[in-house]
Amino acid sequence: LLGFSLLEVFEPSSIQELEVNECWDLGTLAMIASCLGQMTNLQKLVINEICTPLKWLGNQEMKEWCFTEIISQFSQLNMLQHLYLNDVFFLNERLDQVLRCLKNPLETLAITNCMLSESDMSYLSQCPSIHQLKHLDLSGVTFLNLSHSLLGRLLERLTATLQTLELKGCMLMDLQISVLLPALSQCSQLTEVNFMKNFLSVCSLKKLLQHIANLTHLTREMYPAPSEVYDDNGDVMPDRSAQHCSELMETLCAIREPKEIYFVSKRCLDCLGFCVYNLEATLCSCWQ
Repeated sequence: LLGFSLLEVFEPSSIQELEVNECWDLGTLAMIASCLGQMTNLQKLVINEICTPLKWLGNQEMKEWCFTEIISQFSQLNMLQHLYLNDVFFLNERLDQVLRCLKNPLETLAITNCMLSESDMSYLSQCPSIHQLKHLDLSGVTFLNLSHSLLGRLLERLTATLQTLELKGCMLMDLQISVLLPALSQCSQLTEVNFMKNFLSVCSLKKLLQHIANLTHLTREMYPAPSEVYDDNGDVMPDRSAQHCSELMETLCAIREPKEIYFVSKRCLDCLGFCVYNLEATLCSCWQ
């Protein structure tokens, strides 16, 4: 019904941006899929929080029909440049089916809080539609159990175009981040990076800062506080945090003057705040 009401109000071919902000279920999205396919001038598509109806949890046939209905419409979106998929569960093992449909190179790709498989990342790293990406956001995609080289290969293809990179909360650790450094250091157009909510040591953060220190277009940098700032209970030790973050800042400032840079702790379980270090420390309310 929603799809038909949209058609009554708007001429589908006149719609350039569509944002689905409600927590729709898979069936609702499938119902308007044909309407989506008629939006032939759509340039920006945002889909947030698609869930499975409880009554369909054991009905794989119905879910597969919905997947097919939805994904098949992407082939009609010849003008699409900006694609945002947040908390969309059906991407797992199907990302290639979505991206293979696209005929126009994307400028923005945001796949956040989604489960991606090894085959998904393998396809993404060689997908023809992403070779001109300017903005990549994979926040909330867990890379802990994926091949370390896949994200590095993806960045290698984007060194000439990428302007913003968001890898917030990806469970990146020292080993994974080290694989990214050669390609990351070649991303000469980067203006913003966000590595918050990952688990990196002082040593790895220093290497990261050294590798991107010559990226002169960077205007905003967000990093996790190093793992050494936490005690055995996972709480921030303010003095140690200030010491390590100051050392990291000095590492970068020895090479270039950062414009806007933050080292941010994980969320405090007591006050739900953060400890942030910029040029000075700002503690969560528990320490103020």
